[in-house]
Amino acid sequence: MMLIVANVAVSLLQWGIDWCSPGWTETYFALSREGIAQGFYWQFLTYMFLHGGWLHLLVNCLGLYFAGREVEIVCGPRHLLGIYFAGGLAGGILQLLCVPGVPLIGASAGVCAVLLAFTTMLPELEITALIFFILPIRMRAKWLGRIVVGSSILFAVSGYGGNIGHVAHLGGAMLGWFYARRLGFGGAFWLQRFVRDRRRTRERQERMDPNEFISQEIDPILDKIAREGIQSLTRAERRILELGREKIAKKTGSPPLR
Repeated sequence: MMLIVANVAVSLLQWGIDWCSPGWTETYFALSREGIAQGFYWQFLTYMFLHGGWLHLLVNCLGLYFAGREVEIVCGPRHLLGIYFAGGLAGGILQLLCVPGVPLIGASAGVCAVLLAFTTMLPELEITALIFFILPIRMRAKWLGRIVVGSSILFAVSGYGGNIGHVAHLGGAMLGWFYARRLGFGGAFWLQRFVRDRRRTRERQERMDPNEFISQEIDPILDKIAREGIQSLTRAERRILELGREKIAKKTGSPPLR
């Protein structure tokens, strides 16, 4: 709620100043390469609280409210603030690198970070998402996160909506996902699962006695050799044969055959 109040208050102040001095807030407080070159480093923070209109502000506040309250319950206000500001910073930097000529305003990068953190922390939670703010669709939270990332990539590559910071959205979203994973949320990657499964298989094989190992691991490989020839063996099957020779050697007390 403090973030929402801050966004509303600063946006109202911004619109009041712009009514009196058009373009002044964008020059000094929107994030731009020209501003950073002139030493306006505060733009990395201030741009997150400026908005281009009431609809822009409303969408960001709604996203922050619905996703942010869940994240705050799960990991506390300190991490919520960390996700929001780190996501805004990451999105701003990525936008400057990829689309340097367009000044950036809005909380969207920070909100996308909070949203992806939410969908990573509670991926199986059933939610109702309003597609185009009209069509309600029931889905698991993880699919909303994938839609946000996928649409950001699609729009950034296609150039659709040139005045929208799709690259900043993507940067914020990826930061939120990474932050949530660093907190211990999210499933293992396929490579992690592969390494874990291989380690468990190896540990199980090492615990087997020679007779059990031969019946469960060696005999199916010998049957395959009889059917298809020794050249058909995979590297994993050859390692199993090597492990079998070592087990037999330990049981008999003789060196393994080569």
